[in-house]
Amino acid sequence: MERKEVIKLCGLLFVFTACYFSGKTIVDSIEALRGEWVHWPFGAIIPVIVVVQYVRRCVPPIYGICGPISSVVLLIFADKLGAYHGALLYQSMKLEELIIMPSLRYLYSQQMEQVIEGGEEIWWLSNSFRRGLKMFDDTYSEIVVGASWSKQWFTVWMFNMTYFFNDYVCLFWFSTRSKMPYFHYCGAYVVGIVLEYPKTLFKFKIYTGLLDAASSSSFWDVFAHAADFAWYELLLFGLTTCCATLFVHGLHIRMVFRACVGNRFKEEGVGVVEVGVVEVGETPQLRREGEEVKKLMV
Repeated sequence: MERKEVIKLCGLLFVFTACYFSGKTIVDSIEALRGEWVHWPFGAIIPVIVVVQYVRRCVPPIYGICGPISSVVLLIFADKLGAYHGALLYQSMKLEELIIMPSLRYLYSQQMEQVIEGGEEIWWLSNSFRRGLKMFDDTYSEIVVGASWSKQWFTVWMFNMTYFFNDYVCLFWFSTRSKMPYFHYCGAYVVGIVLEYPKTLFKFKIYTGLLDAASSSSFWDVFAHAADFAWYELLLFGLTTCCATLFVHGLHIRMVFRACVGNRFKEEGVGVVEVGVVEVGETPQLRREGEEVKKLMV
């Protein structure tokens, strides 16, 4: 493990430890803020959010520092408008991505080509993020680049609806590497925002429920908020978010497996030859079999 990664890991452990021992103080501070921002006028809140979102998403190092800001926005909307209308406004404000996307494409496409295809390093791009982006690119380039519009739209929808997935990674990759026509992306993303609503509503209710339960004296109050979901909300969540999550993270498991197998071959000094769409370790016997398969395919 590199020195930079060790420092980051130690910093993360420090944050977790600090949160553990000061949890009550953090909850009290958040509750105090929730009491304050309810009185903030929307006319002042919305422009600030729009500007901050644009700047932090167009400057990746700033995004890394200001990561949790979306959760704060979610809580503000939930406290001022309630879960349903707050989630609707939250989704509507995601239309700003249609302005951010061409900005990222203009600013970083050439740099990402140098990083992924040329192996160059950029000071603000960590090695772990660069390796992850390379694996991400290897997986989704096969699916999106040069594919039909329906396949591209489907991928955008899956990314939108997937849980436990950083949407900024998707936006950054689509902007810099997908070569997807801008107006195709716009159409797919707008539909994706609509399909994503059950996931956002779920997040609104879970986040506010957890905070309300954290300020309670009973641990079991955490589960009491499960009754806040109607059966059709859970059904829509299952049909959209759960299915998309299984699909996308299934591809990620395959992505990691392929990377691990490739690294093992490199460590053992074994080459890799591609036969059709299947990658196998290259040995004399497999090379002969591969040549026979290729002859049959011609």
